[in-house]
Order: sequence, then C-alpha cells, then structure tokens
Amino acid sequence: MITALLLSLYLSQDQNNLVLNPDFSLANSTKVGPDHFQLEGTTTWSWVGFSDETAIRGIRFNSFGAQAYGSVSQMVEGLDYTKGHWVKFTVRARADDGFSVSNDKLALKIDFYSKQGTAYIDSAERLIYREVQKDRKDFSVNGNNGKAGAAVWRTYLFEELLPFKEVDSLKLTLSFHGGNGQSKDYSQFCATDFSLIQEQSASDGRKEPEATLKQSSSTSSDQPLIQLGGRWFYQPTTEEHIALSSDGKLLKSLVINADNADRFFYKDDRMVNPFAGNMSAWLRKGYLDLKGELVKEDRFIKDNVTVTFDGSGFINIRARNIPNHQTAKFPDTYGTQGYNPSYIQEHDYQYRWPVDPKPSKKAIAMTDRDANGALNMGTVGIAVNGVAFYNPFDAGMQDASSIMDRCCGHPSPDNRYHYHKYPICVNTPFVDKGTTHSPVIGFALDGMPVYGPYEAADIMARDSKSNPLNAFNAHFDKVRGWHYHVTPGKFPYIIGGYFARWW
Repeated sequence: MITALLLSLYLSQDQNNLVLNPDFSLANSTKVGPDHFQLEGTTTWSWVGFSDETAIRGIRFNSFGAQAYGSVSQMVEGLDYTKGHWVKFTVRARADDGFSVSNDKLALKIDFYSKQGTAYIDSAERLIYREVQKDRKDFSVNGNNGKAGAAVWRTYLFEELLPFKEVDSLKLTLSFHGGNGQSKDYSQFCATDFSLIQEQSASDGRKEPEATLKQSSSTSSDQPLIQLGGRWFYQPTTEEHIALSSDGKLLKSLVINADNADRFFYKDDRMVNPFAGNMSAWLRKGYLDLKGELVKEDRFIKDNVTVTFDGSGFINIRARNIPNHQTAKFPDTYGTQGYNPSYIQEHDYQYRWPVDPKPSKKAIAMTDRDANGALNMGTVGIAVNGVAFYNPFDAGMQDASSIMDRCCGHPSPDNRYHYHKYPICVNTPFVDKGTTHSPVIGFALDGMPVYGPYEAADIMARDSKSNPLNAFNAHFDKVRGWHYHVTPGKFPYIIGGYFARWW
C-alpha cells in the first residue's frame, strides 16, 4: 500500500495533471531510474540544476559526444474525450549555454493511442530548440552583469487537439538527437515537472474545426461569466451560486485559490488565466517558515496565493511570497549571488488595489536614483506567483540588477525573496515564445498589469518605435489599455513609477 507521503509525491501541484511522478521524485524498482518513466540514450536521472541551487529531481540530456541522443517518455492513460478535446503537454527545463543539437532536434512529442494504449493512432511533434536559441539571443543581457540570462528554468509547451474521440492514452516524449555540444560539463539540458492537462479549449485561442464561438475562448461551460470589475471575470460551476446585487456587484466575498484559478479570467486579447498553476508552491528545505524556523523537509503550500473580491471595487491579494520555481541557495556565503546573508522565508502579506485602474494626474516617474521618491523601496507590485517586485535599486541606491540568482530573484535583509527585473522563470504557465504580445506576468501596486517583454513577434516593447514606452515603462494599446512591460537589460527593468496611482 502506498503511504500518504508517497502518494503526495505522486501528485503534482495541479490536481488535473495526468502524469504520474511528475517531479521525478520516486525511483523505479531498479532504484536507478524514475518510476513510470522510460529513459534512452545519454539520459540520466539525478538531481538537476546548478550546484548552488536548491536541489530537485529530474533528468539530464548530455549533448556532448558524436551524435549524442536521448529521450524520456511516459505512457499516460485515463483520458476521457468528454472532459476536453485539447491536451496541454508542458515540461520545465533549463539548457546550459553549451547544450547544442543539429537540425533543431530537441522536441516534445505526443503519440495518440486507443484501446487502453494498445492501438497506435497518430503522433504529433514540436521542435523547441529554436526557442532555446531565441532565449539566448534575447535574454543573455537579463543575467548578472549582462551575461548568461537565458540559462534558466523555462516552461516548454505543446498543445494539441485530440485527433479522434477514441483516444484514451498518450505517450509523452521529450527527446534530442544529433548532439554536438563542445563541453562534457556544460552541454546539458535538464528537465522536470512533466504535466499533461486535458482542456475544453486551447489556451492560445485556437478553435476546433467548425467549432462555434463561445463567450470565452478559455472555457466551455454553459455558465455565464461574471464580471468582477475592470478586466476581471469569474465563471462559476453549475453548483456554485454567486449572489449579485441589482447593479451586478458581489453581495458576498469571492475567494480564488488553486482549486478554482482555472475559472478566474483576465481580459487580454482573449480570456486568460494568469493565476492558474501559480497559486501553490513548495517551501523548500533550507528556507525559513512563517515562524522563522529552518525548514528541514520540502513542504507543499497549496495557498501560497489567494485572491479575494468583495464588491468594493478593489482586489485583495494574500501572498506567502514563496517562489514556485528553482532558486539559488541562500544564504550565499560563496558570493555567487553577491554574498547575500539572507534566507528565503515564508511570509504573510496582504495587498489591495483597484480592479479597474486608470492613469493618474498625480503620477510621477523616477528621477536619477529615485531622488524624487517616486517609487518606494520594498514591494512595488507582485508577480502572479505572489513574489514581490522591487524597484531597480538596492539599499545604497545602486542598480541591483546584477546580484540576482538565475531566476532573477534574491532575498532582502528581511528574508523576502523578490525580483528587481524580468523574472524569466515566472513564465509559467504562459510560455512566452516571443511570437506575439507577451502575457501578463504580474501587477503593480496601482493595479496596472505588468506584461512580459514582447510587444509583437520578435519586437520587445523596450525597442518599439511605433508605440514606445514612457518613463513609467507603460504604454497604451486598444486591446489591453494602459499596461507596463518589463524591459530586459534596460532601466528601470519593471516599472519606473506608478502610472495609475490612486492613493
């Protein structure tokens, strides 16, 4: 019988994930490989990441050696066509700067089966090596001292329509071929957090053939969307009753958490779920808990972020400020992250901002080194995973953008992990490929959304000539209204002041 502890290890943070042992925590019967996965070629199961990062399990591809190759796969059973015609396969991975393959042969593949996985039907594949190369081109400057900013944990996505209703099983594969890395130690591709989610509609707005347009491109329930204010919407289940006044205001508080985040929408160019998959986190061994005590064993925190609407015209956020991605080891006594003596600690912060922010006549952008105090020290916003955004400066009012870990964060003297610049690892579950306008990655304390770096395909907002950012790192478009963009490698990195200041 599987113990409660082992069962918890089998489950992912997302209860809808159909992959078993998604974080590679459990060994198979031979104790040399991960349970439920099959490995081939130069693929090893191990602790993954850099030596100065928190330890997690996963697999390593090594592209060093003549025509190196490898794969990791799992047969996933139990699909039910009535629960959704789309499947979303994601992998969280990091490519060393020296990882290299020929002919773009780093791929996610889905094989479709029927008859409980015994009858092969079809397959689909998506090459992802070009995304690795694009990140190296666009984000190297996002690293410390303007280097190696792309060698970070990213989410890679393959979303497909089930070809036939008879499909009841899938084989998920991550593979590479034609390795030509030049270094044995720095030619690796590490991966973990396999996920397969069955969905009623595609997250990018694609439609099934002859599908009729529904009220939301992100949901197929017949229940109508409820506007919570501004661009925020919620879709109740058939069992939920949301009491509204005659003018459409909530009569009772609505709480959003990990259980219903997939029904909590923000109106972008379509309805999106910015908090889905981001409201839970792991309190890692070596962090501090809420009481300030050292964590001795990884602990799952389901309510790392909660959102509450009470009909007041404000959105209320409660965040424990635990990063939901890989971090460096802190305190850092070796200086790899700037000799940082602080820990990453669980906190309990509450934030409140307008649901429908508007530009303010009181808005003031920062002057040199924020001499006018336009942007406070400490939290100036939060990412969708609940981690704080800070302004660009450290306590000495020096540029703080080159003393980060590889996910662009570090803890402050009060043990608060935070970002001073584009937190590239937070691109989960959105997967920003740079082929269109970036998704929302967080919100400033004035309520205005903070988007990723891209304004359009291969055009960063920082470089836009047709719609340049102002001194606040904000601009307007007809689809999204006023919004901020992060600007990798270009000051002020996240925001330059509160453009919709309301207090």
